[in-house]
Amino acid sequence: MKDQRLDEILQRMLNDNIDISARSVIREADSPFKHASDVTRQPKRKALLDRYQTRQRELHALIEKTDKQSRTHLQAKVARLTQENEVLKGERDLLVASHKAMLLAVGEMGGMTAWRKFFPAWEETREQLKQLQALPNAEVFSTSKQCKP
Repeated sequence: MKDQRLDEILQRMLNDNIDISARSVIREADSPFKHASDVTRQPKRKALLDRYQTRQRELHALIEKTDKQSRTHLQAKVARLTQENEVLKGERDLLVASHKAMLLAVGEMGGMTAWRKFFPAWEETREQLKQLQALPNAEVFSTSKQCKP
């Protein structure tokens, strides 16, 4: 009966985050034990006490680890990463615009055949550039005048 009562006391102490020791068990108001040795002298009770102390140490370690990743810390990290993301998006947009201009210039100088020399995997590269919207858009108009006889 005392062993079952000890288990209940230890569980409540664990739940309430009260430091678990043989002395703290006897200080509990509903404890059936008068001396700390009443808990530590019996191997079964000592093993139960040790098991709860180990569980409490594990919980404290987990809480400490969680506190390092506190909500405030995580919010600051998210804000920093969001800012970095915005900077990277701006840089990407600049590179895309620059790439479009470069392709137009290459087109005027030597055409796409000159550009393809630098990219052996042309089709893959072209598809990636298309997904990034880095290829210039152009409409083709006929320049020949049609004459009516």
